[in-house]
Amino acid sequence: MAPSTTMTMFAAVLSLGAFVNAAPLVARSQSATYSNTTAPAPAPASPSSYSSPPIIPQGSAPVAVVFPDFTSQYNSATGAVDFHTPRGLVSRSPTNGGADITTLVTFQLDNQYKSNQCQLVFDLVDPTSSVSGTAKAQLFTSLAPAFTDSESWPNGNLRNQFLGTVDIVANGRATWEAGSGPGATEDGYFPCSAITGQIYGGEVVPQGDYDYISWPAGTDGVKILVW
Repeated sequence: MAPSTTMTMFAAVLSLGAFVNAAPLVARSQSATYSNTTAPAPAPASPSSYSSPPIIPQGSAPVAVVFPDFTSQYNSATGAVDFHTPRGLVSRSPTNGGADITTLVTFQLDNQYKSNQCQLVFDLVDPTSSVSGTAKAQLFTSLAPAFTDSESWPNGNLRNQFLGTVDIVANGRATWEAGSGPGATEDGYFPCSAITGQIYGGEVVPQGDYDYISWPAGTDGVKILVW
């Protein structure tokens, strides 16, 4: 498959995870939070596809770093959702009775970034973060974002499209596992316009028999870099 085709696929898959008319963020009465490393700056219009991943000059800083507005934990054994938790957690072990824990994330990317390039990354640099076991996580889009605590959840947790697998790096940035999905092919890059102005839901899932990844929400873990 040509890289340009894959990039189009990755952007399209991300678009499927966006909810134009979703109201949960408003219903929660909590404002969105963004962490900008610098003031937003104009950028050339991004193409809808790339012939190869964009080349970012070495040493460049992103225009913005966008963390999830909400981080929640899902129990795969009970279907329970612990909404808006202070930490993200991905957990699986042979002795947990099938009670794997996945993390649900909700993003809302401002329209001001629609002409920028975005990159989906996973960092684990905070001193309170930890990882053990396979140190792998699978990233998915969601059919709908979590919006409240719940004792049950639809079968499959409304999991939608598979983006790829990341190999978690302690005290660093995760790397996409080659060939694992459209996100891996493009190193997480996509036109920001695929999700700007919309609510976007995703899920971080453990991989392997034993896997444990924990991070403080809004500080570490999955996030979007805006270039």
